[in-house]
Amino acid sequence: MSGTMFSQEIDSEAIFGVWRMDTETQDLLKAARSATATALDGFEARVTRLEEGEATIAALLADRVERARVLDTLRQHWRDLFGQGPSEAALARAAQIGRRHFEVAVQPRHYLALCQLLSKIVTDALIEDPDFDTPQAVDAVGRVVMMDAEVVLGSYYGSLADLVSYEAHSETRSLKDRVSVLEDMAFIDALTGLFNRRYFDRSVAVEISRANREHTPLSLLVCDIDRFKAINDGWGHPVGDRVLHTLAGVLADMGRKTDIVARFGGEEFCFVLPNTKPEWARLVAERVRARVEATPIEIEQGALLNVTISIGIGTYRAGDTVAQLLLRADEALYRAKRLGRNCVSD
Repeated sequence: MSGTMFSQEIDSEAIFGVWRMDTETQDLLKAARSATATALDGFEARVTRLEEGEATIAALLADRVERARVLDTLRQHWRDLFGQGPSEAALARAAQIGRRHFEVAVQPRHYLALCQLLSKIVTDALIEDPDFDTPQAVDAVGRVVMMDAEVVLGSYYGSLADLVSYEAHSETRSLKDRVSVLEDMAFIDALTGLFNRRYFDRSVAVEISRANREHTPLSLLVCDIDRFKAINDGWGHPVGDRVLHTLAGVLADMGRKTDIVARFGGEEFCFVLPNTKPEWARLVAERVRARVEATPIEIEQGALLNVTISIGIGTYRAGDTVAQLLLRADEALYRAKRLGRNCVSD
């Protein structure tokens, strides 16, 4: 397939405006270069350790040689992106990566899983470094990762090519319209590194269609942190953010190869469990609940906070819409809360 299939021109000014790549953000990234470089070493080591059968890497591409090329290109690109900062050259590289992914059939969800892993590892490094204004640094890194993903995916689908060349067809399209298109393509939650509500909604719709077509089971877990408001009120929102971020890492590690773990919003998280019967979904839910209960979260100066979650299970029934499946899981979550929290209900 031709490498010139999509437009080479990128409206860097609009993209940098959307993701606020201003002087303050550049300064934050520059100050964090040492920490992000170390984190990228950790990312590369983590990727290297992933063997066949684990989620992201084995699923990325069946061809080991091509898979190695894709990973090497991504690693070098991310090193340049964080080492030199966002630039027009970095956006051009991202667009080229998206076109290459299209040519060799790298699925977007597998690429996004790598972005999720990258965001988590870099964010962890920043949180552990006392020299940073952590919330601002984490936000800056999250925006850079998402901006880069937008360009890669935009190139993959051809959407960005339509977006940046639109002025040739109409002078009436506004920057506001461009911002809306770019925002609609965002799939990663900046704070936690998990997939976000937008990606969750699309994924559930796809899995419902598959379950209906192939007559396979499908389950949904909705997890809610117990008494999270009290954590924010008692310890402050930075601690609340740390709890969300740490818990997201625990949940991500619990997901299986085929599962989708997403931050639904606020203190709610979701597991989409394809090909999973109700009884197996309950076993997964109990395992997740127990792991969270057994994982105290370090919040400040060695202080540990014990957190629990309540989980509601929804099971797909033939003909269900996304809203109906989600409502069933929500109702089960409310029952779990009424039962005293830190429990599972279906």
